[in-house]
Formats: sequence, structure tokens, C-alpha cells
Amino acid sequence: MSLTITNDQIMSLRNQTGAGIMDCKAALKEAEGDMQKAVEILRKKGLSGLAKRSGRAMKEGIVVVKNNGSKYVMLELNCETDFVAKNDEFVKLANELSDEMLSKNNFNPAEDAASKERLNSIAIKIGENMQIRRGTSYEKGSNSVVGFYLHADNKKAALVKISFASNPSDIGKAEEVAKNLAMQAVAMGAKWIKREDVPQDVIEKEKEIYKASPQAQGKSEIALSKMLEGRINKFYQEMCLIEQAYIRDSKSTVKNYLDAMSKELGTELKVERFDTFIVGVE
Repeated sequence: MSLTITNDQIMSLRNQTGAGIMDCKAALKEAEGDMQKAVEILRKKGLSGLAKRSGRAMKEGIVVVKNNGSKYVMLELNCETDFVAKNDEFVKLANELSDEMLSKNNFNPAEDAASKERLNSIAIKIGENMQIRRGTSYEKGSNSVVGFYLHADNKKAALVKISFASNPSDIGKAEEVAKNLAMQAVAMGAKWIKREDVPQDVIEKEKEIYKASPQAQGKSEIALSKMLEGRINKFYQEMCLIEQAYIRDSKSTVKNYLDAMSKELGTELKVERFDTFIVGVE
């Protein structure tokens, strides 16, 4: 009876040793599935660690965004090279998994063993590390709209959900606002919606970094306190979506844009949530 070596075993050994996929498969067969023995076999052959990739970030890949009118999904798949990111099988799987996210409730391929196995099969065939990095889904409700932006390179995308207390006078314009803010999120790299959302430990870390900078050295406590206040305000303006300069009018802010559109549409527009996926970026 022949021993079956699984894709997960092969990828696990590869992550441990950095050896090639076929070498890992052969070592596991020789070791009869024993992972530790397989590692020893590769070391004896001088293959372990020679091309180690486990510590190297997979900075290429693809982002897919799909919707069925009421549900919107976004998925990121990673690989090592841009060449593989354009591979037909890789792209096809990204689209298939996105379709499943649309059709199934609470389905996230990044947490699904069967989806990972499907990706591992392609990885073994092509000979490159791959991962389902993350996925998210949004539902449009009776008091909300969802907008998205997907860059032409299929490597950057965002979803934005905007809610309102009463129906806007023009739902199409409300959807346009959400789309514009999705483009804003991709272009300007916001991490949070508003300053109240920023964790305190993040703020403290920013203060520590600034205190250690050359411009902070030798300053009095009063001067340093004012400088820190200014630095943190600048941080909010850079990292909080509604405080950023609006990309379509740099003299204004996203908050000003939202306020103006709220007045025009007769209801308060509020950013409820957003997610930005940029390949290779946290």
C-alpha cells in the first residue's frame, strides 16, 4: 500500500526548510511521512536552508472584488512573483473563492482548510509559496450603501460602507460618495475612520518615536509637550480617513466632503466601516 503525502505536509516541510517542493515531497516519501526524519534527509542532502523562503514575505499577488448588488466581497491571494500573480490558475482560483464568498454565509477562504488545500495544489504544481492572506464581506442594508475601488493593477482595493438615518434624496450619489472614499482609502492609506478609533498604545508608540527623534532633543517639557501635540494631530490627519485631505480637493478634508454631501442629500452620511487590501502591505 503506497503512502499518501498531503499538500499540507509538503508545504509545512517547505516552510521549515526552504527546500524545493519536489525535494520535500521526495523526502517525506523516503521518511514515510515522518516530518522530523524528512528534515534530516534534506539536511543530509544539503537542501535544507539553501533557498529558504519561509521568512520572506510574499509581496506579490492579486486582490479580487465582487458583488451581487447587495453583498460585496474582497479577497487577497499572495505569491512570490508578479509572473505567478498573473498565472491563469492562480487568478481563476481567486475568482472562484470570491464567488463562494458571495454565495455562502460567513465563508472566509483564509480560514477554510479546503480552500487552502486548493491553493497548495497550485503552489506545488507551479513551485512557489502562496497563501490566502485575507478576505472580507460587506452587506448593503436599507439604511446603508457600499462602494468599492479596485485599482487597474488588481493589487490595491477598498470597500467602504456608509450609513444614513433616513433615505438620501439621491441614492446614486450616496453610492458615489462611498466609491470616492474607497478610492481615498487606497490612495492615502488610512488605517482608522476617526481619531477616537486609534488604539492608545499606537499613540504612545508614536510619542516614543518622536521623543527619540533629533528635533525633540534638548527641548523643554513645555516645548516638547506642544511639539508632541502637533505631531499626534498630524498623525491623525494622515491615518484617520475623515481627517485626511480629500484627494479630489486637497484644500478640504474628507469630513468636509461628507458634511457637504450630507447637506445636499438631506441626511447625515456616516462612514460605518472600511477595509483596504494592498498586496504585500499590512
